Amino acid sequence: MKHPVLRQVIWEATTNKEKGEWLFKEFFPPKPAVSTVDPNHEYPKPKWKYQPVTNECLVRCIAKMKPYKATRSGTVPNCVYKNNAELLVPQLGNIYHAIDKLGYYPPDWRNMETVVLCKPGKPDYTDPSAHRPIVLSSGHA
Repeated sequence: MKHPVLRQVIWEATTNKEKGEWLFKEFFPPKPAVSTVDPNHEYPKPKWKYQPVTNECLVRCIAKMKPYKATRSGTVPNCVYKNNAELLVPQLGNIYHAIDKLGYYPPDWRNMETVVLCKPGKPDYTDPSAHRPIVLSSGHA
């Protein structure tokens, strides 16, 4: 039976910059020098073929949204979509169809924010593994 690896805090972060660097190292470890992926690996055929977004798909997605959540700072809460779906879906559908046709994805939609939250019930919050990153997007990503 394997025993869990105990982590020892070697230094203490006192500034937000130090805390950010500490958590960054925990969440985004360096890329391995040598890949462990077999270069001759044969991947299975895709299970489905890409299909452009339909207005019906947008209606279903909006219906599943939690109403008072916003996806990123500066974005509207989901209740705006939910309460105005009949007006927004035809416009959003046109936007997504144009994105498919033009092959252009707006740069702002690629922007993400990563927020660090404490995992509940952890005994030691000085350990970076007691935290988890939550990625927030513009809502269209």
